[in-house]
Amino acid sequence: MYNMGDSSYIHQPKFISIENVQILAERIKKHCVQHDLRKFSITFHGGEPLLYGKTKMITIIEILKSIENDNLKIVLGLQTNALLIDDEWCEIFNKYKMGIGISLDGVKEINDQNRIDFKGKGTYDKVIRGVNKCLEHSVDFGILSVVNSKLNPIDSYRHFCSLGILGYDLLLLDKNHDAHDSAEFETADWLIKIFDEWYPHKEGIAINYFVNMLNGIYGLDIKSDAYGKGYNKTIIIETNGSIETLDVLKICGESFTKNNLNIIDNDLDDIFDSELIRLYYHSNFFLPKKCLACPVQDICGGGYIPHRYSAENGFNNPTIYCNDMLKLITHLQNKVVDAMIPEIRERSQVQKLTYEHALEIINETLPTIQEPEYTDFLESFRKTEYA
Repeated sequence: MYNMGDSSYIHQPKFISIENVQILAERIKKHCVQHDLRKFSITFHGGEPLLYGKTKMITIIEILKSIENDNLKIVLGLQTNALLIDDEWCEIFNKYKMGIGISLDGVKEINDQNRIDFKGKGTYDKVIRGVNKCLEHSVDFGILSVVNSKLNPIDSYRHFCSLGILGYDLLLLDKNHDAHDSAEFETADWLIKIFDEWYPHKEGIAINYFVNMLNGIYGLDIKSDAYGKGYNKTIIIETNGSIETLDVLKICGESFTKNNLNIIDNDLDDIFDSELIRLYYHSNFFLPKKCLACPVQDICGGGYIPHRYSAENGFNNPTIYCNDMLKLITHLQNKVVDAMIPEIRERSQVQKLTYEHALEIINETLPTIQEPEYTDFLESFRKTEYA
């Protein structure tokens, strides 16, 4: 996301100050009291948070944990490239019960194409060393991997299985309608091949991307802001103390996520003074007409909001992965139906839904849907030259 048009981070401090962390802790405490929240989750992200150093990291952890009490639990997490993980870092992770996410994009050849160090060298071997350290110390961690269709999907799946990890998650490549060049179904076909390999043995390793989708098919909650029907309650505190929405929305343009909110002058309750934060919060409900006609909208939820953007229409577009999502979800649903005990399937009267039939439903239903009242709001984010 730092390579797609937004360079505003250059003008911010590289590291958040201790003073800003102290202010943030008080803002969080006030927010939790006002809303009677019993749990509040904080994830250290970057850049690379481990560059902050162990001493300073312990200091800010202690500041944030100091607002805990019998009625409030602060849950900490951290996303890292794992290059700096050593025994001492693992001890810190375990001491504060931090959930760790490690970025790894598959086998060595694929990972080292994009994830390189400042000398231009691949980082795979160092990442694996960090993974093994976490395994050695029984750190609670998972792996995040960006979908890369250049990698054989089965090789990718088996590679992660070979690491001895409990699970990993998949992320779709961040693109929008202004930067999209994938072939039709390239992403869906890649994911389907992994799913078909994984599904019969799913107890061995969890793939959260599929687990969440299966939960949606079963009518359970989907814990993701990339799909599903739920309110997206994540905000970003930048190093300068600014309060912003989802960082991936930076792919939509220069300073796209910037607003006038900051932890020095604003309570966290002021977030909805930002129209973009309000959009993200409701993004699984403020859907374009095509999504409203779709039979799998409760599972897809319109897809990830950054993937819906275009300079011409703002966010009044289906996700660039619309057809991929439809093909994938119908495939998963049919696999679930096939696996059902015949008596339960007959009693539930659940029916298979093919991709082709889903398209027919959309085409038949779309003309009957009126323009949503929030259409102007979705289009208000388009670039000036299109307004």
